Amino acid sequence: MHLKTRRSTTWDSTTWNSNTRDRTIRRSNSCDTNAPVGITRYGDEGAAMAPDSLMARAVALGASVDALAALAAFVRIETEGLPADAAVRQLLAEIAAELLSPGVDDGTLQLNAAAAVPAVGLVRTFLRQAAELVENPGRTGGWDQVDVPLLHSIGRLSMAVVDSFLAAERDIPELGERLTSPGARFLDVGTGVGWLAITAARAHPELAVTGIDLFEPALALARTNVADQGLGDRVTLRLQDATTLDDPDTYDAIWLPLPFLPVGIVPAVAGAAARALKPGGWILAGTFTGPPDRLSQLLNDLRTVRSGGHPWRPDELIAMLADTAGLTGAREIARTWAAPVRLYVAQRS
Repeated sequence: MHLKTRRSTTWDSTTWNSNTRDRTIRRSNSCDTNAPVGITRYGDEGAAMAPDSLMARAVALGASVDALAALAAFVRIETEGLPADAAVRQLLAEIAAELLSPGVDDGTLQLNAAAAVPAVGLVRTFLRQAAELVENPGRTGGWDQVDVPLLHSIGRLSMAVVDSFLAAERDIPELGERLTSPGARFLDVGTGVGWLAITAARAHPELAVTGIDLFEPALALARTNVADQGLGDRVTLRLQDATTLDDPDTYDAIWLPLPFLPVGIVPAVAGAAARALKPGGWILAGTFTGPPDRLSQLLNDLRTVRSGGHPWRPDELIAMLADTAGLTGAREIARTWAAPVRLYVAQRS
């Protein structure tokens, strides 16, 4: 089915008005639960998606969900040494081969155990968020429920964000020198369960990391993770609102996870972060990303809004950073990493 589209999407500081599809949902007023639900196109009265077409589309998309789950299952079995039924393991291996090495029939797949952890975290995050979207489709974005498995999954996924920091350090040698020098300090805003802070500390042996978060249930998990990793002397955690940050001239770099920051507080957080940087220090701000097609962009926007954030566009975000007092040279780092994040930087003058 082909739908005419109108490519006008506008954002402001409080609302999202999207006219990306010229269509309306038509639902029967009958109490019959088997009554058809269709999509009607303007200018094509009476044309609607047949119920069997809707089901066919759902079935096709379901194969992608199953493939994602099967890939994570295969990776876990092969990298964690989990027991598995022989027939299930063989099928998972064949599915993984189709996904990772289509057309290659040598029976071997090389898996990196370190890369497997954030990849499985991504799959778990996407699947849990997808299920929650179906169960609570209209909820306001933000974090007010304790879902421990989801918190852990997001934390594991965030480990891969550090790859974007390392790419920025290669692009900006001065940043790399700062983060690898004795006495270097890094602030992780919205640290969650602490895995990004832990991974940043591991990647930079001289770095002292401070993680702050408003969500005490996540911080409780973070304290356990930091202790279990033996990093209690290098990773400090505290309950704090980022808008109240009052550590002038303290950090060499500060991470801002924009999908989790409400748009109304971002300028205040950016300003507080700029003041907390040492002269010459760097803001590292991230947004969600994915494949470049229109549907993937819309899904990223939805994930961002439900996380409590604003779907920043590159020019809009760079302008916000450039307008923040004390920051200069705002720009995006060219993405060379696999993690689904775009990274923007700005330096304190």
